[in-house]
Amino acid sequence: MMRIGWFTTARGPGSLNLFTTMRDRIRSGDIDARLSFVFINRDIKGNEFRKKIVHMAEEDGVPVIIFPSDGFMPELKARDLAAWRDEYGKKVRERISEFPMDFGVLAGYMLIIDPQTCREHNLINLHPALPDTYKGTWEEIITQVVDNDDRSYGATIHVCSPELDRGPIIAFDAFDVAPLKRQHGSKDDLVKAVRAREVQREAPLLMEAIKMIVNGEVVLRKGEVLDPKGRKLDGYPDLSDRVSGSLDRSG
Repeated sequence: MMRIGWFTTARGPGSLNLFTTMRDRIRSGDIDARLSFVFINRDIKGNEFRKKIVHMAEEDGVPVIIFPSDGFMPELKARDLAAWRDEYGKKVRERISEFPMDFGVLAGYMLIIDPQTCREHNLINLHPALPDTYKGTWEEIITQVVDNDDRSYGATIHVCSPELDRGPIIAFDAFDVAPLKRQHGSKDDLVKAVRAREVQREAPLLMEAIKMIVNGEVVLRKGEVLDPKGRKLDGYPDLSDRVSGSLDRSG
């Protein structure tokens, strides 16, 4: 059974939804894996979403590692962000070292992973853009999608790499933007609608990508994405139908 490390900042409902969905998929047997740990880079404080994630993890016997990044070496962070990221990453690796994982999932994790951690561990992340298209925040990306009158939009699951958002692609999901254009006249409303549709499909996409790894449809090896025979993938797996099917089953 594969062991998965779960990394989250647990800032809001999106992070909670991803964790709850993962937990449900494991409990139902749909994903034959277990969580090795949950890593949160913020103090719980009064955040209800963090409290709920910690409670569920502890209820399932999953170790929770809380290591706040916001108060870590502030002088170094102000002086040299790259060096700060390296130091924080070193401490992260120390803390997770006693909990072996086959791969890690960044799920609402609001920090850029340092290069060495990317090299030492297979980590996967969701980028809110289709393969080989836009970089940046979701706000920047969706604005470009709308401005460029793109016919489709979606998200990509990729391996974390030292170069931000440019790691090898595991799979992607795409949906048609045209129906949303017909429903929303203003640019602001269209941007919000496209974002809402992408968010609706994020959790199913991430779950289906995790299932691909757990079931051996793809293999993560030293930062590469390979097929079951150890060859580089020929093209990017399109999980759009699986994502749509998952949404249909969930009602």
